[in-house]
Amino acid sequence: MQLTDPLRLRVQLTKMGRIRYLSHTEFSRTLMLSARRSGLPLQYTGKKRSRMKISLSPPLPIGITSECELVDFSLTSYVSSGEAEEMLGGSLPEGMKVVRCRLMGSGAKAVGKLIDTAAYVALLPEGTGVEGEWAPAVEEFLGRDVVDFERVQPRRTRVVNLRSGVHRLAVMKREPESPARLRMVLDDGTKGTIKPREVLQVLAGIAGAPPGAWEDIAVHRDGLFVRRGDRLVSPMELGKRKPAV
Repeated sequence: MQLTDPLRLRVQLTKMGRIRYLSHTEFSRTLMLSARRSGLPLQYTGKKRSRMKISLSPPLPIGITSECELVDFSLTSYVSSGEAEEMLGGSLPEGMKVVRCRLMGSGAKAVGKLIDTAAYVALLPEGTGVEGEWAPAVEEFLGRDVVDFERVQPRRTRVVNLRSGVHRLAVMKREPESPARLRMVLDDGTKGTIKPREVLQVLAGIAGAPPGAWEDIAVHRDGLFVRRGDRLVSPMELGKRKPAV
């Protein structure tokens, strides 16, 4: 069924395995190629050089896995969320999997303009310090008003205050025979970005971990949110749902 106003299809995806080493640009290109192969009725813009209308969640640092990458596709005709999940899921490479799809009206705000917060779990391997060493480091970090970090970028180097963008930082209760884990809830998106490995680098220094050990810490993104006061709301739950046609 052709639509007068395009639908917005919001998709939650994983980024696991070797796919985690793709840059944000490579990931988006892979996703668009897969969407083309899927047969979804995608909307394009432009006449001479048409481009697929999509909106992506904030870039995931290379090497970090995720279960919550989000993308909005604009559709020109109706496809149910179940059909869309099956069509797109069948064209994705290994490591990228559809977790959930949801249809919304074209007036819904694009996901890339919504997200401002991300949640991560970091697993601390052998040799990076034990739970008893990281807990005091977390307490010291949270006790500071300012935690300056020198962020080196290709075109410039600047000092950022990590503390202002860290909303939660805690050593999680350890299971028997399992490594210590850190929970981090950080600014990511419309209100700025704090990178999880920047926080880990500072914590490792405070905890007295071996130099460079923080680089081997496995990090997983398990939530992307919009802050609503004290609440964190998933973009998958925002806005009005589009009824079936």
